[in-house]
Amino acid sequence: MEAVFNLHQRVALVSGPMSSTVASITMGLTRLGADCILLDPQNSVPQPFINQINDSREINDKFGRAAVIATDLSTAAVIKDVIGRASQVFGGLDIFIDAMVINHPTPLKIDGGIDGIEGLDLMLERHLKSTLVLTQGVLAFFKSRKRGRIIYLLNDPPPTKKKEDVLVCAVRSGLIPFAAALAKQINEANITVNTLSLALTEEYILGHDLDSKSIKEAMEKMKLQDSSLRITEPDKTSQVVSFLASTLGTSITGQHLSLS
Repeated sequence: MEAVFNLHQRVALVSGPMSSTVASITMGLTRLGADCILLDPQNSVPQPFINQINDSREINDKFGRAAVIATDLSTAAVIKDVIGRASQVFGGLDIFIDAMVINHPTPLKIDGGIDGIEGLDLMLERHLKSTLVLTQGVLAFFKSRKRGRIIYLLNDPPPTKKKEDVLVCAVRSGLIPFAAALAKQINEANITVNTLSLALTEEYILGHDLDSKSIKEAMEKMKLQDSSLRITEPDKTSQVVSFLASTLGTSITGQHLSLS
């Protein structure tokens, strides 16, 4: 069983700002031997986190290494360049994990205005277009190696938050049918493509309740509306991602999985 989860000599590219989920995924993959490169569009990955992983490698040489590349992923040219740089860090690319989820509310006003931090165009650029361009770029490396894993992370808003996340559904949910169609196109190249929806993460909860001072306080408010709500723990997400990236995940492609 240990052999099928061995990701030694695999290189994972993880795109997205630092979060408890990204940190757990990176830790999980490196513990299985994979080297991880974090594309950080918000300059949010602390260097001590990278140092911690690399220090662990010094203690146990079965662990993978980590590196971070700060990039804004603003244009196709920038993305092409950053993929080339990433492929040189550890000598290739085998796994692509897109964690460009949107954690703040994105309602659509009936009068035509858009609430939220980002305008629609910027949201599409950051959370959809960059994902598609990155996918196209990594596929070139995967096809040459006749293997690869692509995993898209999405938020799955609870019923009580659906009205606050209208644009999230428009921007990110399109990755579900896209992954299903792409999986059929590249199946013969031994490349899998799947989407993974997270119910409630710590960042999502705090992003939807800026007034709360802690996750516990914010969660208690949300449970007043729906007592069945549960947090998707970061290690649960990491375990599923590791499974999909391993040999055991070879036959799972074009699927949409939901974590509670």
